[in-house]
Amino acid sequence: MILTYKFNIQKAYWLWIFYFILFLMCTTSYLPKCLVKKHENKNSIINPNLIDTNKTYYLHVLGAGYSLEKRLSATKQLSDVTLTRLIEAIRISKLLPNYIIVSSGYSSLGLESQASVVKRAAVELGIPKQNIEMLTTPSNTSEEVSAFVKRFGTNKNVIVVSDALHLSRAIMLYKKNGIVAISAPTNFKVKQGINDYNGVTLPSISSIDLMNEYLREQLKYWKDSW
Repeated sequence: MILTYKFNIQKAYWLWIFYFILFLMCTTSYLPKCLVKKHENKNSIINPNLIDTNKTYYLHVLGAGYSLEKRLSATKQLSDVTLTRLIEAIRISKLLPNYIIVSSGYSSLGLESQASVVKRAAVELGIPKQNIEMLTTPSNTSEEVSAFVKRFGTNKNVIVVSDALHLSRAIMLYKKNGIVAISAPTNFKVKQGINDYNGVTLPSISSIDLMNEYLREQLKYWKDSW
């Protein structure tokens, strides 16, 4: 009886040690940054030299939130994430003689769609209306890809613009739907420039959030890959 009690105490002790180490690994910056950086680097930054300028490219800007506050311009109505994706698409469009920017995203309340606000923002930033198409019904990434294929078919040259952490799943979904798309990552969560600190930190909410985003993306990738 005493031996069993001592064994249980010892087992509980090592479990607490294990949980404490796991807590430190997930809440300090080193492990979350390593995992996120590895995932973000799966898709290379678009190389202008590899683009065939004789082709027409469809730049699909995946949605990531917006607000219909009427006193604001369209660019200000977009979430920071969506706006950054749109800016990246516009930057790439400057390298292409022939392009179409495709905005996507619905309105859960039956109001102006996210795709429509992205289109207005693109026009504000100098993109001609005739170079923009909208997909106003999708509510998630899988639906965005399906809507594109249904609308334009599978014989288009597609450049997908999204967050670096999210892009692997979008490219995978395009491949499942018969299109080998080109990745255009933006909104990098981990940057390791010479002026960035990338050492070990104390436990923080930001590190927990980063780990949470990584784990959620992994689960969504697994779900969508079936």
